[in-house]
Amino acid sequence: MEQPKLASSLSRHEKVAAALSSYARALTFENRSRRNLYRLAGLAPRTRDRIFSGLLAAAILLTFVLPMLGSAGYYGLIASPGYVSEVRFVVRSSVPLLSRDRYSSETVEPKAKIVQDTAILLNYLDSPAIIEDLQKSVDLKQIFGSAAIDPLSRLRSDALQDDLLRYWRKHYSASVNPKSGIAELRITAFDPKQAHDLATLVLKLAEQQVNRLSSGMWDSLLTSTQRDVDNATKEVTDLRSQMRDVQNATGVYDLDLSAQSIMSVLTGVEGKLAELRGRRDALHQTLTQGSPQLAEIDRQISALEAQSKDLKAKTAGQSDGAAGNLAQYSSEFDQLKLSLSMSEAKLKSAIRDLEKAKLVSSLQLVYVDNFTKPSLPDSSTYPNAPLKIFLAFLICAAICCSTCGLLALIRNKLD
Repeated sequence: MEQPKLASSLSRHEKVAAALSSYARALTFENRSRRNLYRLAGLAPRTRDRIFSGLLAAAILLTFVLPMLGSAGYYGLIASPGYVSEVRFVVRSSVPLLSRDRYSSETVEPKAKIVQDTAILLNYLDSPAIIEDLQKSVDLKQIFGSAAIDPLSRLRSDALQDDLLRYWRKHYSASVNPKSGIAELRITAFDPKQAHDLATLVLKLAEQQVNRLSSGMWDSLLTSTQRDVDNATKEVTDLRSQMRDVQNATGVYDLDLSAQSIMSVLTGVEGKLAELRGRRDALHQTLTQGSPQLAEIDRQISALEAQSKDLKAKTAGQSDGAAGNLAQYSSEFDQLKLSLSMSEAKLKSAIRDLEKAKLVSSLQLVYVDNFTKPSLPDSSTYPNAPLKIFLAFLICAAICCSTCGLLALIRNKLD
């Protein structure tokens, strides 16, 4: 009777020893933190666990639940719809059409000029100048600061110039295809008609700005060509005055005409002189020497010979007086005529350049050719609620996971 009780008692003691051994191994090798040790022993510090559990719940609430509810409520119920007006255009120059020869087959516009004008236009759209020019035509504060727009999207009523520029940069986008040169402009407003009108006005202002820069260059060229015309005119005037003074001093207006006139007179004198000599020879055979008739003929012959000699001296002979002859005048007249013809040619060229500069400066040099009209949007494209909520979910989830991980790390460090 005692042996069965002893055997049962030994068996029970062996089971208790085995359980204690297993419990000790668990405490020693598998659970080294004090928190797990206390839990296994039934002595866990419940106050600290409750604090960390509360912090974890608060982190999930603040970094995930509330932001997600706010994002869903704002984008789904409160956010004002935004309408995007889109237009595509290219920048063209009219200068090659003015300067190209009518018989030339070259029709390619200078790419560097077009690229530069396009870059100027895009930089203008992102500069404070576009705000100043827009404000002259429309009230941006009234368009983007209306009470019908939700508070988060609305422009503040006390917005300054820099605030307007930052707000504008968020509501427009411009890009250009480097291969084709086609630019795309997108403007967002909270009313379809306002978006369309803004896109139309921005295109007009951009075209005016680029033409204003180009016109400055052509105005400078116009001033330069006008100065060239004035200088050439003065040079021609001076040479013509010098030519007139030489003509007055020499008594010769035109060498060719003077030479023809002298040769015509000289021919007449020589003919008359030959006639008188023939008459004298005939009378000499019938009259005595010293007769009045022969004396008169001799006197006429002497006068004609002196006149002939003087005419020959005026053409190419030696002149006895202070005045020169035609041969001497020829080099001076030729030099003056050459200088005058060159100055007149220079004046004609300057006048042609001036007329071309006047024509170009009076025309529009750069065109913003929008091959698609600014669109009048039928439906809003902003905000994209599903996309915005999904992005908010990703951001909130990342922040929540980071915060919870940090709390878990701190809890493990405290164990």
